[in-house]
Amino acid sequence: MSVLKKAAAFLTAAGIVVSCAACGYNTRTALTVDGAEIPAGIYIYYANAAYNEAVSKLQEEDSELDTSDKSALKGKTVEGKDIYTWIQDKATQQCAEYAVIEKKFNECGLSFDEETDSQVKMMKDYYWEYSKDGMIKNGVSEESYSKILESSYKTGKVFEYYYGIGGEKGTTEEQVYDYYKENNIRAEFLEMPLKDGEGNLLKSDGKKEIMALAEDYQKRVEEALKDGGEDAVNAEMKKIREDYQAYQDSLTPTEDETSEDGTTEAETSDEETTEAETSDEETTEAETSDEETTKAETSDEETTEAETSDEETTEVADDAASHAKGYAAIVAHADEETTEETTAEETAEETVEETTEETAEETDSETDAETADTTAEDEETTGDTEENAETEDTTVSEDETSGETSEEDADILLGTEESAEEEEDIHSNEQIISMIHPEDYDDPKDIYYTPSETAYNKLVSIQPADYGKMFIVEEDESYYLVIRYDIENRMNEDDLWTDSTRESAVSAMFSKTFEKELEDWAAAANVQRNEAAYKRYDPFKFDFS
Repeated sequence: MSVLKKAAAFLTAAGIVVSCAACGYNTRTALTVDGAEIPAGIYIYYANAAYNEAVSKLQEEDSELDTSDKSALKGKTVEGKDIYTWIQDKATQQCAEYAVIEKKFNECGLSFDEETDSQVKMMKDYYWEYSKDGMIKNGVSEESYSKILESSYKTGKVFEYYYGIGGEKGTTEEQVYDYYKENNIRAEFLEMPLKDGEGNLLKSDGKKEIMALAEDYQKRVEEALKDGGEDAVNAEMKKIREDYQAYQDSLTPTEDETSEDGTTEAETSDEETTEAETSDEETTEAETSDEETTKAETSDEETTEAETSDEETTEVADDAASHAKGYAAIVAHADEETTEETTAEETAEETVEETTEETAEETDSETDAETADTTAEDEETTGDTEENAETEDTTVSEDETSGETSEEDADILLGTEESAEEEEDIHSNEQIISMIHPEDYDDPKDIYYTPSETAYNKLVSIQPADYGKMFIVEEDESYYLVIRYDIENRMNEDDLWTDSTRESAVSAMFSKTFEKELEDWAAAANVQRNEAAYKRYDPFKFDFS
């Protein structure tokens, strides 16, 4: 059966296709691009996206616009065109770009590896499950949906072919390195709000107190830079943050402070204790008569408590396992673009084992000796417990039996894991801030400055001779302490200069160029609309809710 016949059968089953004989037109193909047929489902998808974009543009112009009134929307214009024409033209352009990517992907001899194939399938299955009702209702089949998703991956492959390092356009790693270095700021900053514990702006004396703190911190950083360079500044800044947090905590009222009626919580507690003691004295005689009965019941209660303890231990372990499964599932979904389907299940199983073991150790320490051998075997799998260092010989032996030793286990055995964590902790409060180029923004309101516009501009102005020094930036409601570091000191493959960073830098360098090139390819293509399909698939009649 041909693709068109399959599509017709699918749409008919969904109840959204009328007889072609009745309408007299074939609307299964919405348009052709250089002779390539674009299925109606793909056009419908892009037409709906164009409709939403048009409505968004109108809302930016009029925030009080009633977007639910479609009859009113039909009378609007977008970028000089009536909204209906704008939506159709936008959808046509996107369909043309889709067709061009398909063509370029094949002409360049590109293909997906097994990992990418798996990612595409996983993404399609995941999102289709949540959107299929709306898609099918409006005429987008699973096949069309899958093709649209594949196109996004193919676009990335075509971009990489032309503009990736060593690609057709001749991009070199040196160019990418220089671009990243010149367009990113390695910085650290601390905001000091000019407000009291209740959020009120400070008076002049309060501001002077905050400035005195800032100047003291500035001197401490200056001393650290002089004595030990940037690493010493990193360490000193960690102490400064702790000191400033302690200062802020001192401004917050504590629970022991006097209540509204002048009575402290401690005094209230003493009064309640006295009343309780009086009550105890009154009931002592009654309790005495029951002591023998209580003693008799105690042994039964202890037995019950022991059983309850076992039940609670089981419940805690079960709850921990349940939470571990849920957490693993969340992690798997959050990383779904780079992780295969089996990862979530493996993570859940490993996490459940680890969590259950730790819970059992906490609630029943007497079983430690009996389960030592089993724990050692489980530790080889998890690689996360502190006992790995004590079972080094056993772990090495078992790894040799399996034929390999993981990098993580090797780090633990060699004692390098802790030093790696310390190295990472040195830079934990730093940020890599992308330089802002206002010309890249259509609307200046879309620009977001980190940590603020004034502080950002100060960071940009800091020259290499002043890297590592602290500067105080004064604003109406806050003081900022800002430090710019030499980014090249961290541009190595074990730190910032990873494959992911290089890919991001290439994207920042050439994405706009590629977008313009793709638009030109689409504009040059021979596009033939099926006017019957365009008339039939009215974007104002879509309902993807």
